[in-house]
Amino acid sequence: MISLLLKSILGTLTPEEDEALRAWREADEAHERLYRQTTDEDFLQREYARRQAVNVARPLAEMQARIGRVRPFYRRPAFLRVAAVVAFVLLTGVFASLYLYNNMREANVAEAFDIRAGEMRATLTYPDGRIVELDGSLPAPAPSLTTNGTSDASGRPRTEESEDGAASTLALVTPRGGEFRITLEDGTEVWLNAQSRLVYPETFSGPVRRVRVEGEAYFKVARDEQHPFQVEADGLLVSVLGTEFNLRNYAEDTTVQTTLVSGSIAMQPVGAGNAQLQLTPGHQAIFDKAEHNINVQNIDTEVVTGWKDGKFVFENQTLRQIMLTLSRWYDFDYEFLDEAAADTEFMGRIPRYGDFADVIAILKGSGGLKVSVKGKLVRIGTLKD
Repeated sequence: MISLLLKSILGTLTPEEDEALRAWREADEAHERLYRQTTDEDFLQREYARRQAVNVARPLAEMQARIGRVRPFYRRPAFLRVAAVVAFVLLTGVFASLYLYNNMREANVAEAFDIRAGEMRATLTYPDGRIVELDGSLPAPAPSLTTNGTSDASGRPRTEESEDGAASTLALVTPRGGEFRITLEDGTEVWLNAQSRLVYPETFSGPVRRVRVEGEAYFKVARDEQHPFQVEADGLLVSVLGTEFNLRNYAEDTTVQTTLVSGSIAMQPVGAGNAQLQLTPGHQAIFDKAEHNINVQNIDTEVVTGWKDGKFVFENQTLRQIMLTLSRWYDFDYEFLDEAAADTEFMGRIPRYGDFADVIAILKGSGGLKVSVKGKLVRIGTLKD
């Protein structure tokens, strides 16, 4: 039938083929819907863009590297099987891809109706308790965002100061299902992931530029050798001059993970004196919150920072870890009907802004998993449940 659809678009159907296509369309509403989609130029362009967002080469390479050491069927890394399907689809043409996508989506879109991808939103809390709802990137401080409505001689907003002369701090908070990007007064850019909090002064003063993070944030620090930039996170102090790094510090995490993308950073437990650990690009420092010790490991930085670039990248993560990440972004609750399902390992990547129905379809298509959605509750088990 794919060849008939293609011929229909090209206008090369024979009378017999045209009759066969008409009969196929009338046999099922889904067939007619697929026919209309494949002859809709706007729809095809959207699907092409969706396909471009999926990196096929890397999952295929990973599949070849791991083919000799897979787990039992329902525990196999799901995206390896998806990668194999995608490779086959590429060989059979775009219409096969649309047919596969249409079938998976039809099976899940209704039950996932209440779950949506996150968006750019946050709240900004001022020292006086005022709270402002934000729904777009916040630039460097503007007069409309000052705490007292006054400016200095240069036109830069002036903030109230505490008794010790330190600038008053602001709190930027993203909810579940939210993210935000802000440019601080010194030019440092910060991407704040879902369910995170950034505490910072509206204007930096003193010998260091210090902020505090809960949750996850990516920093692109403006270089200033005279005023090091410091990030405090649950007992860990990270010091930089100018660099890019990701810091993860959610409340339920037992560690603070700092991943360096470029430049260099020094870190130490708060109050540890002059003892510092230097980190180089491509490495991740894992700070134990309870023991206050730091371990370093090599890391593929894309796995850690993919969220900032619009994709989820999973490597050897259990479904429990993945569902926690997805629930923050799509704002849903979940429960496991079988602990074996929670321990299933996955690897691969999916678009961060895709429909949740597509995510459910991938999980169901991974083999051995049973997934149901009611409202905003996702229940996951194995086929034996």
